[in-house]
Amino acid sequence: MIRCFAVYLLILLGMSSLQAGEKVKTVLFPFREAVISSRIESTVGKYNFRLGEAFEANAVLTELDQENYKIKLKQAQEQFNFARATYLDKLELHKGKFTSDFELKKSEYEFKTSESNLAVAELNYSYCTIRAPFAGKIVEFLSREYETVRPGQQLFRIIDDNSLLAVMNVPLGKVQTPGSVKTVVLQNGIKVQGRIYEISPQADHRTGTVRIKILIDNRNGTLRAGMTGVLDDVQ
Repeated sequence: MIRCFAVYLLILLGMSSLQAGEKVKTVLFPFREAVISSRIESTVGKYNFRLGEAFEANAVLTELDQENYKIKLKQAQEQFNFARATYLDKLELHKGKFTSDFELKKSEYEFKTSESNLAVAELNYSYCTIRAPFAGKIVEFLSREYETVRPGQQLFRIIDDNSLLAVMNVPLGKVQTPGSVKTVVLQNGIKVQGRIYEISPQADHRTGTVRIKILIDNRNGTLRAGMTGVLDDVQ
């Protein structure tokens, strides 16, 4: 029994992928990324930024053809103005008892319906302009310029690489608190420092490690997502 237990323990220890003195490997990931999709059916216009070209938050990345939605918006605005004027007239007539409660309620309903339709038309028109939700770069175009797209169809993928996350698995006993400063040596020999941004609450039972993410400032743009390296200061 004791011998079996000892063999079992050796097997468990052998499962760990991090042997004594082995470097902790890391990969740099963008701090944020998103796939931007169309919310309406329309035609893609010209892209305002090339692959890898930096843009600021709220920058117009492209505009979808808006002529159809501009017409619908104008129609909705005219219907709203007419329904509102009709309702106000009915309201004055009702005060003088020149119209029925039914007619007043009917005009009020038509007015509120036109108000909702106008809000939808304004929203759809706004969807023609595709703005960046955060500062970053386009890394992949998923729809071509002048291509007709449907609601939900993907247009492009963007990343925020002004900050990068060095993602790695460290030995369970070496995990420190969030905010601790760490140094990473990249494949080209460059050393960069960052603070522990996130620690997984669950350990990997197969390797006895915990995944951590180190936040690295990259506003100068010298680093690229996808670069690899090793943790320099496991203690």
